[in-house]
Amino acid sequence: MTGDEVQEVVDRIGKRLRGMRAERGLTLQQIAAASGLTRAFISQLERGETSASVSSLYRICAALGVELQDLFEPPQSSLVRASERRASFLGGTGVVDYLLTPESERRAELIETHLEPGGTADEELFTRPGDLVIVHVRHGKLEVRLDAELITLGEGDTLTFDPTVPHTWCNPSKRARAVVLFVDLPGGLF
Repeated sequence: MTGDEVQEVVDRIGKRLRGMRAERGLTLQQIAAASGLTRAFISQLERGETSASVSSLYRICAALGVELQDLFEPPQSSLVRASERRASFLGGTGVVDYLLTPESERRAELIETHLEPGGTADEELFTRPGDLVIVHVRHGKLEVRLDAELITLGEGDTLTFDPTVPHTWCNPSKRARAVVLFVDLPGGLF
């Protein structure tokens, strides 16, 4: 994903957040107070001047009373062809996500995540709703932190965990990209 493509996604999320806030008649200060984030950060996010971590997006969505998937447009069909999938950005650094299942599917989601060297979901541990996450490394390596436990996965390794346990993940490599599949049960992350 090029820098322009990432910026397009950041702009789209910012506009969607601003629209949702305006629809609810909420001020930046109200969202800041409810989310524990600064008014300046939320303003920059809405203008597409910065991106947010996964945990920050969850906190803002909770303050707005919406689900994270509400930030993204609904699908036109239930078929997702490789040529039609769009890159998305759920947050983090050096991370690009591709939803491989239809956005309308709520029973499960399959997400292909591309991580640049050092790419991470979040520097802080975070939790989110759900029953189960399945992680499968297609290329490269992935470090998953579950509370105090650090698990390193290589190509072909698969891990399952409860998303309500504080966690984060990163590509530990300084040179190689990683490609990871995430299955979320139930769906609704996007």
